[in-house]
Amino acid sequence: MNRRPGGWARGVVRQPNQKGSAVGKSRVQRLVSYGLGLAVGSGAISLGIGVTGAGAAGSAATPGVTAKTITVGSISDISAPLPGLFEGAKVGTDAYFAMINSEGGVNGRKLILDGRDSAFSSGTVANAAKSIAANDFAIVGGFSLVDGSEQAAIDAAKLPVVTQVLSPGLYTDPNLYSAVPLVVGGEETGPFKWFKKTYPKDVTAVGLIGSNAAATAITAEQTYRNLTYSLGYKWLYAHDVGYTQTTFLPDMIKMKEAGVKMVLEISQQGNYISTMAQEMKQEGLGAVLFSGAEAYQQGFNPGSAGNGTIITTSTALYMGQDAKVVPAVATFDKWAKKVDSQTQLDLYTLYGWINAQLFVQALKGTGANPTRASLDAQLNKITSFNADGLITGSNPAKKIPGQCWIAAEYLNGTWKRIPPDPKTGFVCNPGGFYPKSYKGISR
Repeated sequence: MNRRPGGWARGVVRQPNQKGSAVGKSRVQRLVSYGLGLAVGSGAISLGIGVTGAGAAGSAATPGVTAKTITVGSISDISAPLPGLFEGAKVGTDAYFAMINSEGGVNGRKLILDGRDSAFSSGTVANAAKSIAANDFAIVGGFSLVDGSEQAAIDAAKLPVVTQVLSPGLYTDPNLYSAVPLVVGGEETGPFKWFKKTYPKDVTAVGLIGSNAAATAITAEQTYRNLTYSLGYKWLYAHDVGYTQTTFLPDMIKMKEAGVKMVLEISQQGNYISTMAQEMKQEGLGAVLFSGAEAYQQGFNPGSAGNGTIITTSTALYMGQDAKVVPAVATFDKWAKKVDSQTQLDLYTLYGWINAQLFVQALKGTGANPTRASLDAQLNKITSFNADGLITGSNPAKKIPGQCWIAAEYLNGTWKRIPPDPKTGFVCNPGGFYPKSYKGISR
């Protein structure tokens, strides 16, 4: 599960809030699923505040740090390829900074986000990364389909980066620290083991609809065929679809004819999975729909056709369902809405928040005169991180993903945890990790 950030949720697109069509965003999201705001206190985006004059703390070697502020940068796909696509990543970062600033900031300094728009352009991203490296303290938050273009500037400046990334070349970059670390080709095996135990007959007749997105060189079918075969699943049907496909009726008809009892779908996004659920019901395909947290978003709204859909995820139910048992959910929801009342609380908003939290935790340890080197030193001490229960525990310093998860079921328009359910945390047994080096059955 760790190829995409956030458990099986690692490819959820921000649903439109009057900024573009849900279908359009879903199409682009297919590319994301195979990789996984407002300026604090001012109402405008800061465009890079460097160290200047006698007011600077430290020296010219500490860009972005003044006596009263620390400015960090981020780069997100906002205006393109679709309006508002990953704006949630900026909203979440701004929201966490707003909360910290309301408490007095960090070591007497307020936090400012220099939020850049990628414009879905590699050249724009490369130039923005150079500007941030020259003027800002670090990169925090942000999310872009073309984030690989940041790497040259990051490495040249040894710029600390605390965010989620898509490009595999960044996964092991020594300057990168992620709240949800990634491993190329990695998947947790625990949910598959649990599903097999819970639905032993269904796993003998599996059908998959996956994504052949261009973000990675391996398809959903290849990855999950290898993994599930090793656990004893039997496949009757598999089809990786392109990002322009909006109906899956031919797949449903073929799966019904093949006798499929379980539809495995973990790489698509909410409103596409809604369509699948509705078309399964339309064609009378009486199979269990087993998905990832892509389905955990407002775009998943299939009505009664979605009842019984099962997901597993390595995040809390952050849209509010877990607020009573995980207090950090209510805090996240409150501040995200405070910064942007229209935000949909999608996975990217959560990414911005939890990575801002990871950054702040490290920044607090740097003392009165923070430098990039001292920030790195503090980040390298954070070997256990769960964002106050919003995610399963990970090891950002060593780039080790979390191994735990929860299961949830959709019923009558909402999601709820189902057994095995630790109520406030995550299931860690069965756990396990499927590394890229796994030599399973290939197609």
